Amino acid sequence: MTASKFDLTSIMTQAGETATTHVQGTGYWEQSGNELRIAYLEAGETPVKLLLTAEKLIIRRGVDHQNFSLLRLNLHSQEACQYRVQGREMALTSQTHQLAFEVKAGKQQLQVEYDLFSGLYLIGNYAITLIFT
Repeated sequence: MTASKFDLTSIMTQAGETATTHVQGTGYWEQSGNELRIAYLEAGETPVKLLLTAEKLIIRRGVDHQNFSLLRLNLHSQEACQYRVQGREMALTSQTHQLAFEVKAGKQQLQVEYDLFSGLYLIGNYAITLIFT
């Protein structure tokens, strides 16, 4: 994997309130055929791994099998997701509105926007922009 600087902007809207997070750091990426793998540490301690294919993105963050989140994002269908804390699991569903990856001016940029549901209940809307240089 190739080490690179990254710039991550996350916009989260839940219960009518919006929060924006901006993080910069060093991560790793590797492209093999139609797959792109990305890895970095969130807050310097929580591993985050992404697998991007033509129309799907899988995001796994967490340190063990008892505490993690697993998001599956697909432009053409809803996907099952998991959120587990101290062994207790919440089953979620994602609906992806945007999933775009492009390379320009020596930068690799991933943009994704999705909603998360618990049953029929909308938990929130999320927008992420991740740029590797």
